[in-house]
Amino acid sequence: MLFPLGIALAWAGVLHWMLLAIGVFTEYRSIFHSLAQIEGFMTCFASGFLFTFVPRRTGTPPPSTWQLLIALTCPIAIVAFAWTERWALSQVFWLLFLGNLVAFLVRRVRRAPARSIASFVWVPISVVMSGIATVLTAVGAIRGPDAMWLHDVGRGMILQGLFTGLVIGIGGMLVPVVTRSTTFPDAGLEVARKRLLHLALALVFYASFFVDAWFISFGFAVRGMIAGWALFTAAGIWRPPLLPGLHRWLVWASAWLLPIGYLFVAAWPAYRRAGLHIIFVGSFATMAMAVSLHVVASHCGRMDLLQRKSVRLRLLAIFLLVALICRLFVDFDPTHFYRWMGAAAFCFLAATLMWVSTAAAALASPVAHLPSPAPLPFKAVSS
Repeated sequence: MLFPLGIALAWAGVLHWMLLAIGVFTEYRSIFHSLAQIEGFMTCFASGFLFTFVPRRTGTPPPSTWQLLIALTCPIAIVAFAWTERWALSQVFWLLFLGNLVAFLVRRVRRAPARSIASFVWVPISVVMSGIATVLTAVGAIRGPDAMWLHDVGRGMILQGLFTGLVIGIGGMLVPVVTRSTTFPDAGLEVARKRLLHLALALVFYASFFVDAWFISFGFAVRGMIAGWALFTAAGIWRPPLLPGLHRWLVWASAWLLPIGYLFVAAWPAYRRAGLHIIFVGSFATMAMAVSLHVVASHCGRMDLLQRKSVRLRLLAIFLLVALICRLFVDFDPTHFYRWMGAAAFCFLAATLMWVSTAAAALASPVAHLPSPAPLPFKAVSS
């Protein structure tokens, strides 16, 4: 339910860009766009995945009915109130959503078996820091121009930090499984040490947002190096996919584009928005669509739909790539702003239609024997 809701909210956040480009819509709503995409579209995909993956990974119960209802209603409320520019009320629902997610995660992680991946510590830290960031944005807005830097710090932590933490925290387990059907074992004292290292890096990562107002290149460079190191060591992204399926290459490429986007801004801070969209479109959105299709197809027993020759997946990948390129040209060629913005919006929405088509094909013809809800098995390899 959360995946298709995320697609609907992606349309809410992007369609008005295309309408603006062709002259049907006249308002430039950049703040609404960012909230709808991060706190609507991406939030639905993240919670849908966590509600599915964490119980299966830990052998704990699925989300309760009230937790699912909160996860379904809060993103809708956030996007609706953001459209009417009732920002404070929209963020009340964002805090409610984060509190619900924390309650879900804490209960299941505490009841989980001892075996764990060290990088998962990024997940609860990022959710908690997003709540703190929301408070910072409110304080900055209330105190006026002298404190607007706090608003910018909080906004950056929400838009960049939450899903970077989810990509790193879950990617340490997920990327090796999806791309190579392997994972790197962590156990005993070794996992405790690695967890402390990831905890320290996560704190440095979030502290880096406080220097952006004075030295933007340094802040983005720190985040890029931390994200790159974490994904390189925890997820082993230096190894290409070994299994068939274009979606596996999309997951692998999106993991690489996360540190690349940060380092792009560090090198060319004048093109900050372009670098951020390498992260937003190339990493966050691409990984969300590819991973969610893997979840839907595997649960329906229709992994055959995701083979490398899938026309739908090829079109999805092409549309996402073209959407990213066009969005970069919005900043590289501002003279033709509306042309590039409209093309980027059109291609992104076309990619979502390919997602819907592929997911619908899996749901329309599931096999008789679906996977058991037991914890997922992992075949370990030596590092």
